[in-house]
Amino acid sequence: MLLDLPAQMRTFRHILLLLLALPAWATIPVPSSKPDPSLLRNTPPVQKRDPARAGLFLNRGIKLVGDQKYEAALDQFRRAAACEPANAAIYINLAYCLDKLGRFEQALTELQTAETYDPKNVMLFINWGNTLINLRKFEDALLPLKKACDLEATNALVRLNLAAVYANLQRPADAVKELEIAASADPKNLQILLNLAQLHSALNHPAAAMEQYKRILELDPKNVAAYLNYAALLERAGKLDAAIEVIKAACAALPDNATLRDLLAKFVDAQRRRLPTVTAPPP
Repeated sequence: MLLDLPAQMRTFRHILLLLLALPAWATIPVPSSKPDPSLLRNTPPVQKRDPARAGLFLNRGIKLVGDQKYEAALDQFRRAAACEPANAAIYINLAYCLDKLGRFEQALTELQTAETYDPKNVMLFINWGNTLINLRKFEDALLPLKKACDLEATNALVRLNLAAVYANLQRPADAVKELEIAASADPKNLQILLNLAQLHSALNHPAAAMEQYKRILELDPKNVAAYLNYAALLERAGKLDAAIEVIKAACAALPDNATLRDLLAKFVDAQRRRLPTVTAPPP
């Protein structure tokens, strides 16, 4: 998760100096006479803490992330770190870019640095968990995500990530529990509701899954996935008439969707074939 916290940067109380590395040739004996001006010009200056300049680099990096230019964003975040080395938000953003570039181990190193400056940062541990998930280290991902949960129990994003871990660890009951907490914390989050519906469906809880699809459609009447999955559950339960009504509603909301029109035609044809043939009485 990208962290945009320029306001927090101004509240940092850590005061550190970052010394730029001097080249080997810069080790010069102190002369007895006046120093040569050319030597002074070639000596790198000491970089002082500069939160305002760090904020400038941080904002540039965040804009580049928005454009998915992660390598360029890394350069800006590193410049920000040189100006404000004790700002955990900068290292979290560095880790985010490294994760996006598939450099997961480097991302974890940046997150470890961030933890030294802000060990109670929820987003730090969410990103840590995400990176371990990307490495498919699901058991390891539980530790940072539980730390995030301890810091902010009602954080829906933490619960969503925990659910993903439990699902991959073949612990579906735990995954459902986390998703239900997430849905309570953020009842209009379509991603959470969709995941909860799909998990209920996979666990053969059709009624619970259909209830979630109805909630999704109340929030988003043009959600194609919800219409299709809801109708499929109804059809599977032998409620073809109800499935047809759902797809009709979907076609009304999305009249240009060819997939919905084709599915409606198939359902109507199936309904017609299931109806008993009516024989007219003899004259």
